[in-house]
Amino acid sequence: MNNDESFFHRLKDMMPYMKPTQTKIAGFVTDNPRVAMKLTVTELASATQTAASTVVEFCKKLGYTGFRELKIALAQELELVESMNLDFERVSRIAGNLVEFIYKNTSDSLSSVGASELESAARTLLDADKVEVFAFGFDAVAGYDFFVKLKQLGFQCNFFENPFMQSISAYHMTSRSVGIAISSSHSSRDILDSIQYAKRAGSMVIAIAASGSKIAGASDIVLPTYSKTKILPEGGILTRYIQLLMVDSLFLKLLEMEKVRFSDSYRQFEEIINYKRRGDRGVI
Repeated sequence: MNNDESFFHRLKDMMPYMKPTQTKIAGFVTDNPRVAMKLTVTELASATQTAASTVVEFCKKLGYTGFRELKIALAQELELVESMNLDFERVSRIAGNLVEFIYKNTSDSLSSVGASELESAARTLLDADKVEVFAFGFDAVAGYDFFVKLKQLGFQCNFFENPFMQSISAYHMTSRSVGIAISSSHSSRDILDSIQYAKRAGSMVIAIAASGSKIAGASDIVLPTYSKTKILPEGGILTRYIQLLMVDSLFLKLLEMEKVRFSDSYRQFEEIINYKRRGDRGVI
């Protein structure tokens, strides 16, 4: 297994494809991660009413050679795995000092983004004749934000939160189009479908996603949004801040790299805003 791949992300990716007995083991590990770390293969099999061979099969399903290697990976992401279950006491502790919690975790995540990846993503966008933004649910907040920012700069850009419309739009991409996949779900089937259509057309795809996820693995450039913890099992709070900071970082990089081009575009955007604000609707 690649060391860059996260145990948490691998578990989230593979759970929909597990056999019922493997799902029982996965459920026990996510409900009792600290207990699972102290058990042997035989003890875990007994606790989940499965066989020792099923535990080994479960480990290999996640890409590990055995239970020992899985436990090492679990220990490294213990807090993240614990966040897969809603803990109201933990939520209360975080809520008591939310600003500090967000600052620490967003700082850790953004520090993993290299200047070369950010510049490469910006350069890819600058060369595009059209940009398609792929995002759903919680992630649609960052998707729509980036869509609006690209429109402000004069990009030809589409954003459809409806998965059917997104797939249709992705299907009609070309080799000069660029896709932006924004996801915290790690293996969203709808996002992966859109990426597949984009790749089939020869388009480049930029992912704002966890580096160990299937979405990142299917993309050409990855701006990682990895966090060591979550507030809610499905994200939606901490992840959103990280995604928006990543979007803003990419937006500012575009402005920095093409000052003349975008100064004109932004001036035109301001003219439209001012026109809309005027009550007399004077001549544009």
